[in-house]
Amino acid sequence: MKIVFLGLIGLTLSYFVLQGRIMNRNGEKPIFLRSDKIAEQHKTKIDVKVHSMHKLEPFEVETLIQDYSNIWAHLNHLYNSNDVEAGKEYYTEDWFRQICKHYNGKIKSAIKREDQSHELHVQNWSTDGLVCAAIDSNLLLKYIYPNKEIVYKKAAIAIVLLFQGDHWRVDAIRFIKEESIINPKIKV
Repeated sequence: MKIVFLGLIGLTLSYFVLQGRIMNRNGEKPIFLRSDKIAEQHKTKIDVKVHSMHKLEPFEVETLIQDYSNIWAHLNHLYNSNDVEAGKEYYTEDWFRQICKHYNGKIKSAIKREDQSHELHVQNWSTDGLVCAAIDSNLLLKYIYPNKEIVYKKAAIAIVLLFQGDHWRVDAIRFIKEESIINPKIKV
């Protein structure tokens, strides 16, 4: 009986050792151990107005503002370089899969886009604080063309954000309207 018991323990231990060797180890550090250089360099003005029946706590508003700024840093980076990997932690799995369908490698875009200011109207906030539907009604975008011409566009977008992990992620975006403007008034 003792031999059978020791044999069973030995077999179990060798199974776990072999599984550990076979397992494909990902050398990528977890998100909380990495610094996000793209988001750190991004500065924008975001005003949040809450129209939802469920009111937000001040810390929820601060988290939303910080994460929304980080999301736009990565959306601009995606627009400028077509680098889908850099911002994958700010996209839901479905949204990431959708943008990867048209991915054909990193490219240097001729036109550079920067977001200048946002007026985020939270229309719907779930009671568990995990879903946010909002309208960014006064999104000011700056486009810099190769000939150094600068064009400002005012846009209105609808956006759905999901709180996954430890920050907000984009689940859906829809541009409602976009128009060129002359002499934008930016309050920073």
